[in-house]
Amino acid sequence: MQLINYIKLLRPFNLLISIICVLLSAFILDQLTENLLPIISVIFLLGGFSNIINDIIDYKIDYANNLNRPIASNVISIKAAFLYSLLLLLIACIITINFNILTKALIFILIPLIIFYTPFFKKIPLVGNIIVSFILSMVFIITSTYLLGEIHSDILPPFIFSFFLMLIREIVKDIADLEGDKKFNINTLPVKFGINIAISFIYLFTIILFILSILIYYLYESYDIFYLFNILVFIHCPLFFFIYQLSKNKTSIYCIYLSKVLKLLTIFGVIVIYLANI
Repeated sequence: MQLINYIKLLRPFNLLISIICVLLSAFILDQLTENLLPIISVIFLLGGFSNIINDIIDYKIDYANNLNRPIASNVISIKAAFLYSLLLLLIACIITINFNILTKALIFILIPLIIFYTPFFKKIPLVGNIIVSFILSMVFIITSTYLLGEIHSDILPPFIFSFFLMLIREIVKDIADLEGDKKFNINTLPVKFGINIAISFIYLFTIILFILSILIYYLYESYDIFYLFNILVFIHCPLFFFIYQLSKNKTSIYCIYLSKVLKLLTIFGVIVIYLANI
C-alpha cells in the first residue's frame, strides 16, 4: 500500500504525458530509436522530483483544499518525501553525465527553476505561470538537443503549442485555487487582479496561439491545409468554446474540469503537428 502512495506522489499520469511528448518529438524529428531511454528516464525523474517538491512546499494548501495527496493526507512524511525527491534528482543528474553539452546546460537551467518555482516564482502574478509553462514545454526542446545536438526548427511548433496551452491551463488552475491561494497569501493573477482580468489574459494568450497557428501554416511547407483544418477544428474551436463557457461559469468546479480538457488539447495539438510531419 505504501508503494502505491509513493507512486501516487510522482503524479504518474502527468509524467506519462511528458513521456508521450518525448516520443512524439522523436517521431517529428524522425529519430525514434532505443537511444531515447536515457532522456525518457531523465524527464520522468525530473518530473517526479518537481511534483514532489511542489507537494512538500504546498502541503498546507493541499490540506486546506482537501486534496487527496500523500503528504497532505499524512500517509508519507515530509522528510521521507524530501529524501525521495533528492534520490530522483541524483539519479537524473548521474544519467545526464553522458549527454551532450547543450542538453546538459538546458537541464541544469531547468533544475533551479523547478526548485524555486513554488516558494518564489509562483507568488508573482503571471511570471509563475510563464515559468511553469516554460519548464513543462521544454521537453520538446531538450529532446531535440539530446537527439540532434541542436534546437531543430521542426520542434518549435509543438513547443509553441504546448507552452501557450500550458500557460492558459495554469491560469485556469489559479482561478480554481483562488480561495486557497488567498488564504495563504499567494498572489497569483486572479488573487492580485481578479478573475475577470485573469480570464482576459486567457483570451489574449488564446488569440496569440491562434495567430501563431496560422503563421506556422505559412512558414512551414510541411504544414498544409490538412494541418490547418485539424488545428482549427480539433484545437481552436473547442478552446474558444470552453473559454467562452468559463466567462459565464467562473466556478472552481468548472475550472478543474477545464484544466483537464486543456491537458487533452495539448496532447491533441502535438498529435496534429506530428500528423502534419508524416
